[in-house]
Amino acid sequence: MKEVQPHEFFRLDFDQILEEGRRQEGIHSANKGEYDIVKEMHEYFACEVLPRVVQDDYVFEAATRFATDYAVECFRYLRLGGQEVYRTQQRLHETNDRVVAFLAWAYDAGFAPSAARIDLPKASDFIDLVDTDRLDASKRAQASALHKEARDHEDLQLTVTLRGIRDSYETNVSRIMFVVRRAMKVALGLPQKRSDNKLLPPPDYIDWYVAHADISHPLYPVLGEGREFYKVARNVGSHHIGLEWKPRSNTVVLRDRDNSLTIHVHRFQQWFRYLVHFCDLGIRGILAAFCERERGPTSKTLYEEYKETFPSDWTGGEEGIVVPYSV
Repeated sequence: MKEVQPHEFFRLDFDQILEEGRRQEGIHSANKGEYDIVKEMHEYFACEVLPRVVQDDYVFEAATRFATDYAVECFRYLRLGGQEVYRTQQRLHETNDRVVAFLAWAYDAGFAPSAARIDLPKASDFIDLVDTDRLDASKRAQASALHKEARDHEDLQLTVTLRGIRDSYETNVSRIMFVVRRAMKVALGLPQKRSDNKLLPPPDYIDWYVAHADISHPLYPVLGEGREFYKVARNVGSHHIGLEWKPRSNTVVLRDRDNSLTIHVHRFQQWFRYLVHFCDLGIRGILAAFCERERGPTSKTLYEEYKETFPSDWTGGEEGIVVPYSV
């Protein structure tokens, strides 16, 4: 493994998010276009935000506050949410593998003749392809148990996704935008204001962003187009009723006090990934630039806190041995 300094370490993880966007396109054809969105956001942070953290004192001041006051809290949310999502996804893969194996057996045995021609929207739909009346008691019980497990996992996955949206929106988005807004103001030549020093609620940052960016801006597919969805999802994620799942139509219904939003489950999960990509790029990118300029004890502390974020069996990212700066 190569030796890297803290800013290089964060930069490796920042760049790794590109591969995650590419990976999603390979999982399902409906994900086509996700890589371009991630790539544009990555390029924006790399070319517009990070250089200003290093070179502009006003933006570096925001990044310093992010690094000293906000980053560790962001790590905690990444750690709790990431581990929850990771464990749920592991269970998803295991369940899907069993569904595929059972469906392959049923197809070969003549109990699911259409299985080879249909791309299932979700794992639990496999039961509609199987002629369960013709199965013996043992196989019928196996199909029923597998169907129940798949349905249970789908409910759990949606809840985990909603919690992830709520936590990322409520906490990480504001802290990232605390830095991004300053970078945008410098780029736009806007005057500094006292409100720039105060951490604002996420809707305030997003409303400001939409007022100062058009649809061609690299962050607009998330912060602009997703603005209303994230507000509603955040509210529903903290509401006592929660979401409503309609498995027959593969739709999720989100109702808060003032709005009701119905969205296809695939789009629901996609909006979650977009928000995760934005937060991952923002946190890692800002810290990479901060460490590059600071090159001191705070950078070392950030790395020590950040490395605890991932599960013990995590295999993603590029490994490296982090060496401290010579102070």
